[in-house]
Amino acid sequence: MRRQDNSPRLPALAYVWGNQICDVKKILLIEDNAFLRRTTADILELSGYQVVQACDGKEGVDMANSELPDMIVCDVEMPELDGYGVLHYLSSNPRTARIPFIFLTSRDGAGEVRRGMSSGADDYLVKPFSEQDLLATIKVRLRKSAITQREYGQAPTRLKEFIEDASQQTGIPGIELGDKPKSYDAKRMVYTEGDQALYVYYVISGIVKVLRTDSYGKELIVELVKSGEFFGYNEVLGGDEYGATAEVLEEAEIHAIPRQVFLDLMHRNRDVSMRFVRMLAGEVEQNQERLLALAYASVRERTAIALLELHERFADNPGSPEMSREDLAGVVGTAKESLIRALSDFKSDGWVELDGRAVRILDESALRQFAGK
Repeated sequence: MRRQDNSPRLPALAYVWGNQICDVKKILLIEDNAFLRRTTADILELSGYQVVQACDGKEGVDMANSELPDMIVCDVEMPELDGYGVLHYLSSNPRTARIPFIFLTSRDGAGEVRRGMSSGADDYLVKPFSEQDLLATIKVRLRKSAITQREYGQAPTRLKEFIEDASQQTGIPGIELGDKPKSYDAKRMVYTEGDQALYVYYVISGIVKVLRTDSYGKELIVELVKSGEFFGYNEVLGGDEYGATAEVLEEAEIHAIPRQVFLDLMHRNRDVSMRFVRMLAGEVEQNQERLLALAYASVRERTAIALLELHERFADNPGSPEMSREDLAGVVGTAKESLIRALSDFKSDGWVELDGRAVRILDESALRQFAGK
């Protein structure tokens, strides 16, 4: 790229990666120099990308939220809101925090590059850059993003994928997972509240309930962890002790990832850490909804909400989990006797069927209408 009449110029011929691009990626280009923005957009479009353009940082933040692109390429030096400001706003928003972010700058000092990378940028291109460098950088970052966009925690094989992905990105060969998976019988404790947080756990099979006990000895189940999901990472990230008790609900096989191994993965790679930030954000939202329900909803409404959530969460395994009335009362956040009355009412209304421990939903639409969902 050469400068002419104080305007940067890029080659007119775009370099195409491969013979065909089947999955068209959307790139948001934020650049206040109109000529550079237009020519860079031309190169990207000729290479098979969809490009949306913003002429300043404020417009870029708005477009990132409305367009949700697959990647953002952003100039550093812009009036009003510079590139660092754009990255700060987008990193603070869970909807945009995981979008790969590349800085464009005319400053090539090591300090400037370090500042950009420490701010959370995925890469840095110094002007004038070549067309090949631009396309190669975008291709690499999109590929790495595709790896970390996987929804870890959806199937038992994802533990292996998580470790392999982290190894590939961090350059850590042969990450040690610690001991082999252990088998746990129902009602066995994995850890208790106040224990030292030494491991993050991954459920290979079975179900684990995470619960807290109030000053009156009443249990509230705050989470049900099923096959393919992690638990215990909140405490490992946020403190030295587990803030709840984890007890096996249905016979389980569980893998323990040592604390230091997990923290090394989190600290060395932004993309891997964002996977768990997203999980934490989901937990916060669920806990807020639960607190609102406990504060304002009746026992019958909370029971309906709990049944629907269990139905959705375990839709891939009908009949699971078979919970005792005590455990189900712990999910609802009420006494066992109050739960039984609510279930009897739902049975009389024809909304559910009771068969031993099992509670089967017969009229989901009526239950949703009653629960306000």
